[in-house]
Amino acid sequence: MNSSSFQRFLARPVIAYGLLICLLIAMGTWLAYDFSRERERSVAETSRMALHKSQLLSSLFGDTFISADYILRDVADHIESALARKLPLADLTPLLARKLATVPALTQLAILDDKCVFTAMGKSVTLRFNKSNQRFCSTRNNEPGQSLHIQYMPAEKSASGNAVVVLSRVIYSKQGEVQAAVMAVISLDYAQRWIETFSISTYDILTILDQDGILIARNPPLLKYLGNRAPPPPGKTSFDHIRGTMTFITQSPMDGRERIFGLSRLEKFPFITIVGYDKEAALKSWQQRAWQFSCGYLALVFLSIAFLHAHLHTIAQSQTLNILATTDELTGIANRRYLLKSGEQEIVRAMRYEKPLSVLMIDIDLFKAINDSWGHHTGDRVIRNVADQMRAILRSVDICGRLGGEEFTAILPETDAQGAFALAERLRLAVANSEDARADDGQVIRHSISVGIATLSPDDSRFETLLKRSDLALYQAKENGRNRVQTAS
Repeated sequence: MNSSSFQRFLARPVIAYGLLICLLIAMGTWLAYDFSRERERSVAETSRMALHKSQLLSSLFGDTFISADYILRDVADHIESALARKLPLADLTPLLARKLATVPALTQLAILDDKCVFTAMGKSVTLRFNKSNQRFCSTRNNEPGQSLHIQYMPAEKSASGNAVVVLSRVIYSKQGEVQAAVMAVISLDYAQRWIETFSISTYDILTILDQDGILIARNPPLLKYLGNRAPPPPGKTSFDHIRGTMTFITQSPMDGRERIFGLSRLEKFPFITIVGYDKEAALKSWQQRAWQFSCGYLALVFLSIAFLHAHLHTIAQSQTLNILATTDELTGIANRRYLLKSGEQEIVRAMRYEKPLSVLMIDIDLFKAINDSWGHHTGDRVIRNVADQMRAILRSVDICGRLGGEEFTAILPETDAQGAFALAERLRLAVANSEDARADDGQVIRHSISVGIATLSPDDSRFETLLKRSDLALYQAKENGRNRVQTAS
């Protein structure tokens, strides 16, 4: 086999591995993206189902209150007629009894006079001649005509000992004072019985809350939680701030399961219906498909790893050699070879686009004395400290490196003499004030640097020329006393 054939033979596995890697990446990315989108679609579809069902429950549950309000309107009209004819409101008691029988959820219908005293009742007269404590009884300066008032009464404040909702139609005079009112009482025991009539899947829930987040009814029932306050949805401070509908995903505090919720608030009424679908059940079919495809993909990857191992090892060795070839071993910054190569490239770029370019030549002052006094290990720490300060002070676009010994260079693209001087001065002060370099006994080794600056001129056709001018400026800085920055003339 000749040399050309041998090279082509070696190229075949490289091409095969490259195509295989591209294929695996493309396939894995496509699978991950597709399953991610499918998961999002599954969650979104479940969210829509939860929202629609909560709206349906809200509408059905609200029908009871709407029916009650229709009755209140009719009775209020009869009250206005009786007031106009100056007839006793107690004469409307038979009307209340008839109306009460038309809505099963109603537990009481009552009429209040202008003093908010119970005057007529649909059933049970135990409260007759007692005064009501509804909020509207103490208000003044109301709008004339009829007005609907809704008040939730917890069990401890209710006369019946059960949580109820009181709907009242109040008739105000032209002066805004109460003339009379008709009141409908709905027991929330009805809500629990009503919500349990709906069939749901395992771990799904249906819930009714009041505007304060108090649990009114739940399917499946959890009687020990009824009457307790539920936490508001994520991003909401309370249920009172919720208007209309919303969806959210959160973990239920009652059983710890994560669910996809749809929420709807009853219009004009202080109640919220929530439908929760178990997230794990909603994503079960998606998880099965994802697991099957993942196993197939992982099997393909594992089969490929055996063939790629040797090639990846070769690439890693090549990268290590490249780092060693361009990086100074002691400091970790660029070495002389990389600096000279980068400098030539920056010269060409600066001349092509007519941009400024500056170079810093940096030398540690009296470095030989440091080595003689403290040893080479301490001298190495001083060199590394200067390199660390350069990395910290210089910009990300700047190139800093070590030429050799205690000499460093920084290449500053798109930087004029003034900007280079400012950077060099900051670097000089940082080194002079640094306490990071220490001897073996922990003593701080104070040290300083001298910096020479050269800025690109039309006569600088090569990086070596610019470097020499910065070296002359550095020599002048040394001659002028060290620990200073000098710009080339």
